[in-house]
Amino acid sequence: MLKKIQIFKALDTEIKKYKGPSTVKHPYRDHKSLKEVLEQSGISIIAEISGGNPMRGKVRQSFRPSTHAKSLLESGAKALSVATDCFLYASTDKHLTEVRGIAKCPLLRRDFIFEEYQVEESKILGADAIFLTAALLETDRIKSLQSLALAKNLDVVVEVADESDLERAMEADAQIICVVGRDLDTWELSWEKVPKLIKKIPQKKCLKMVEAGISRLQQVKEIESMGVNGVIIGDAFLDEFYPGKRLAQLLAGIEPAKKSSNKTPKSPRALAATETAKGKSSKSQASSPSHRPSKGIKETSMVETETVKKSVSDEKKSTAPKKAAAKKPAAKAASKPAAKKAAPKKKPASTTAKPVAKKTAKPAAKKTVAPKKAAPTKKVTAKTTKAAKPTVKKATKPAAKKTVAPKKAAPKAKTTKTVVKKAAAPKKAAPKTKATPTRKPCRPKK
Repeated sequence: MLKKIQIFKALDTEIKKYKGPSTVKHPYRDHKSLKEVLEQSGISIIAEISGGNPMRGKVRQSFRPSTHAKSLLESGAKALSVATDCFLYASTDKHLTEVRGIAKCPLLRRDFIFEEYQVEESKILGADAIFLTAALLETDRIKSLQSLALAKNLDVVVEVADESDLERAMEADAQIICVVGRDLDTWELSWEKVPKLIKKIPQKKCLKMVEAGISRLQQVKEIESMGVNGVIIGDAFLDEFYPGKRLAQLLAGIEPAKKSSNKTPKSPRALAATETAKGKSSKSQASSPSHRPSKGIKETSMVETETVKKSVSDEKKSTAPKKAAAKKPAAKAASKPAAKKAAPKKKPASTTAKPVAKKTAKPAAKKTVAPKKAAPTKKVTAKTTKAAKPTVKKATKPAAKKTVAPKKAAPKAKTTKTVVKKAAAPKKAAPKTKATPTRKPCRPKK
């Protein structure tokens, strides 16, 4: 991790040099001493404001550092550490300037500083102190950067993670030393280092600070008993929407309520397996047109829905025209014989009645194939009666009476046998005619 930090920060500083110094409306020229805060009686708490940390990455998607600073200062923080590193702490330089406009306490710039340009920049942004990590710098480099920072009226805090770092800090005459209870390569906590390193720091020459993922009041009291002047607390506030409330609980010795979570964290292999299973299921559903329905719900296919729609529409069409067709010919037939009852019957009427019976019998056979088309057959019979009128008006009267009866009974009949019997009824009257006795065997084909 340390090598990556060096590469990223070297590139970042070069880009900033090319663009020019960061734009600030009012460059900070005042100074609020961090030493004075640490020299006070008791242990002083330094709250940290950041969008994440090197171990967890970016935790806060969006937040206002000014509101966090207000809540932390009201809850008991005596100084603030504001992160400006965008790679490991998910923060920017603007966060420091925003907090500077509100806070009237010492501000530390949490960043990895390697060059003189960064020291001057931190003063312009509004910092009162800076951090120098001894693991990334040699003794000569620590001396040169510390002397420049003191000339710019900035306090310097040298971070130490092991005994070799502590030796370099002591050689550079560091005034404030912060013991980091972590492994800088993995950023994991190692509390065992802290008491050993604190004992090796001389009390009279420099001030002591500790940063080790502190989240309980017992840890603060234990550190205070070792003679430490200040404690940095930052990781305990990352998941809190109101960090000041959490700080007040910590100083009061109240532990936060743990959120009940029945779910156990899944391993990376289990997560990968679930993602592949979801992908396969989505592909199978997209490829197959019909998938299994959920419980309690029956799903119908597209073919079934179309057949149901067609059957419903056909039933509506068949019922509506049948009623209208049955009423109209009945009215015509009833009106015509009422006007011409006195007309005498003639023998040649049988000859004209036969073709009418043949024509009515043929559509009856068609009804067996499609019983829904009953309306067109009735219209044909009506037309035949109308066509017979101009030839012999008197002969059509009995034929109209006989054809009226089957028309009324046609919608009630479901089979074709009843239609054939009613259509064949006029054929029995044919033997009465003397003119055409030879045409008796002619019967309609079934």
